[in-house]
Amino acid sequence: MKLVFERAKKEDLEEIHEIEIASFPDPWSVDSLWTFASDEQVRTLVCARDEETGELVGYYALQYVLDEAEIAIIAVKRKFRRQGLGREILDEIKCFCQGKEIIKIHLEVRSENEAAVHLYRSFGFQEVGRRKNYYEAPKDDALLFSFSI
Repeated sequence: MKLVFERAKKEDLEEIHEIEIASFPDPWSVDSLWTFASDEQVRTLVCARDEETGELVGYYALQYVLDEAEIAIIAVKRKFRRQGLGREILDEIKCFCQGKEIIKIHLEVRSENEAAVHLYRSFGFQEVGRRKNYYEAPKDDALLFSFSI
């Protein structure tokens, strides 16, 4: 499957929110998603679509200042997981950041999210810290990762 990436529009938010609810125990609200989608200065919310069908398969939210960025969310629709799409989204984020002259990307992830932790490590992210009991419901540590471009 070939992905195309485009900035999220207001009409994408409900579908993005459905994926958000299915992906995370503490999903963002539609209003929080819109904050990223509507900010063209230091944030972006980007849809990943199947080039052939146009179906929304995933998305990412990114915020950035000067030469650093933070991945706030990456999600792939459940039926499209384990097909390498998370890696494609990370490649797209890297390209976006290079275009903005960003040299370091940060993120945090639940320590028990083994698939995501494996993806980030295999992409080249380095674990730089841990926040004990950062997440609630269920309680979990946050692993902090950084990637130098």
